[in-house]
Amino acid sequence: MWRVLILIMLTACGGGNPLESAKADLALGDWAGAEAHFRRALDTDSNSVEALYGLGWVYHLNGSASRARDYFMRCLRVNAADHRGYKGLGSLALGEGNYVIALQRFEEALERKPGSTAVLNSMALVHLASGRFEEARDLLGPLVERFPARGELGLNLSESHFRLKDYDAALQAIDRSLGQDLDEDRFRPLLHTLRALTLVRLTAGRLNSEDCAATLPPLMEILALADQELKRAEELDPGLSNLNATRLRVHRRRSRMLQDCPLESVEE
Repeated sequence: MWRVLILIMLTACGGGNPLESAKADLALGDWAGAEAHFRRALDTDSNSVEALYGLGWVYHLNGSASRARDYFMRCLRVNAADHRGYKGLGSLALGEGNYVIALQRFEEALERKPGSTAVLNSMALVHLASGRFEEARDLLGPLVERFPARGELGLNLSESHFRLKDYDAALQAIDRSLGQDLDEDRFRPLLHTLRALTLVRLTAGRLNSEDCAATLPPLMEILALADQELKRAEELDPGLSNLNATRLRVHRRRSRMLQDCPLESVEE
């Protein structure tokens, strides 16, 4: 989730050489560099909402919620009409699992910047986290139509379909995003991993131990495709956090199917 939120934050900041350098550092995960450049921007303008908001995100992503909250609150004090402070506070609440407050803060942000794609996406993340998958899907669908190259939107829409157990729709959304020249390539490995997980789910309940010869081979082919998706994800991002967990799911599903239908029973 936080990889998605990094992009949201980046799209809201901008302007000025130190700020551009800070954004570049954030894209590389260089928190110390980003912090230094945002502070340089504050040296020039102590009331820069961009720099205050950016520092809030540096601390938020580093797990320093109290320091992040201080900077987001400073955004409000500097300019209560600017949506970013509310959005930052909403993201903190989301990270803390306080979905009611998170949604309230995002609504306050949306009042100040109606139609904001980043804020609407954040609201969808609240719905996803709190189990309101249909609401998330309904928010994200129109956004993906407008911005198909925004990888985080495609990923979140795909996850909405996945959580609703609409696996065909999830695969369609994933494939559409993967077919785009994405604004942020960081989302490609996440999309490949979700595709692998979706393929695993498609094999559930489809094995007939009374007819292994007919039902096992196609399911094994689906799992082989899942392996390929994970290989692509690893090539793009070897350190992807959920890669091993998803690989384990594929392995377990394959093992269970082979317990019910050993290969020798199929070969016979």
